Amino acid sequence: MIVSFDFDSTLSETPMQKLAAKYIKLGADVRITTSRADYMEGLQFSNHDLFEVAESLGIDREKVKFTNFDDKYKFVKDFDMHFDDDEQEINLINEFPGKCIGFLYQPKYNNIEAKF
Repeated sequence: MIVSFDFDSTLSETPMQKLAAKYIKLGADVRITTSRADYMEGLQFSNHDLFEVAESLGIDREKVKFTNFDDKYKFVKDFDMHFDDDEQEINLINEFPGKCIGFLYQPKYNNIEAKF
């Protein structure tokens, strides 16, 4: 089973890190699919925070996909699941004829913390 997580406002959050750790423990192939760019000409920025979380969970750098702001459904169509906080991304994943099922992560819905 291939399970993917967005990073910003999703896998960057502790509850989703715990969920990813559960999937890893169960033997799932856990990946990160982020809209971020891995490099942008003329800009200095770091993906250190992303790689720090990936390393703490045991996710290899080769399993991190930077979509460079392209729609994620193009990258996760053959995965089993993708978790994301972006409703538009989830809608596209679920509308696109592929294997992947998108799950919307809302850390605080009606002021209630998400618990997994």
